[in-house]
Amino acid sequence: MVARRLPAVYSRRHQCRRLVEMSEILQSALLALGLFSALMAAQYMGWAVGRRRIKRFGEGGKGSSGAVEGAVFALLGLLLAFTFSGANSRFEQRRDLVVQQVNALGTAWMRLDLLPAEDQPAIRDLMRRYVDGLQQLVDEAQEKQAAMDMVAGLQQLQNDIWAKAVASAHRDGRPQVASLLLPPLNDSFDFTTTRAAMARMHVHPGIVWFLVALGILAALLAGQAQANSERSDLLHMLIFAGLIAATLYFIMDFEFPRLGFITLDSTDVFMRELRASLN
Repeated sequence: MVARRLPAVYSRRHQCRRLVEMSEILQSALLALGLFSALMAAQYMGWAVGRRRIKRFGEGGKGSSGAVEGAVFALLGLLLAFTFSGANSRFEQRRDLVVQQVNALGTAWMRLDLLPAEDQPAIRDLMRRYVDGLQQLVDEAQEKQAAMDMVAGLQQLQNDIWAKAVASAHRDGRPQVASLLLPPLNDSFDFTTTRAAMARMHVHPGIVWFLVALGILAALLAGQAQANSERSDLLHMLIFAGLIAATLYFIMDFEFPRLGFITLDSTDVFMRELRASLN
């Protein structure tokens, strides 16, 4: 009866997860759209201020601000490059951790064959439950209280698996059994902790807001640079605002790989394949 209910329960959880993801995607898209609008408005404001100064003081009223503009745009480009690179690096690390944990779990599963036959079923059952818990933690990652409860459950499963494996290895008596089995078990548990830590590591919000403010300042200067023209250059304004807004959006997408369009779904397949092989 329980087995029959599992697909329906998983389906409902999957649907809820997708709804949460769509909500987060919508929020990210609205933030990017808001930044795009702010950048466009800042460029128009800069152009209008520049035109007013030229009409009031003539061409000399615009002043020479090339050094300031160059410094602001250089700083903006540098910070965007470093922030984007850092976000991408953390994304790659999260993806590598999933693969490494799958390898460690698969190795530990195969080396359970070294233990006495009567001890293996209980440990293998715990291992299956542990992998199920890892998958469920990914599915419920957006529900903080549920995720905390699952982490506590995973820690208890780790303790149970470790205790039974150590006791079985001692009963076996061969030192090579412990030396071959326990390291991959320990590695797989460590990867769980490392993945949980990496999930909390993101670019500091202060840096994000500083980038937003710097982008708006650069947009003001970009608009003022067009003040020599009677009409603002809409195409250049759209390109500038679109590129800056898109870059910041993808930075945030990298930082939260369980949401948005850039995800770890292609890597999570390996964990699901591992769970299927444990049957």
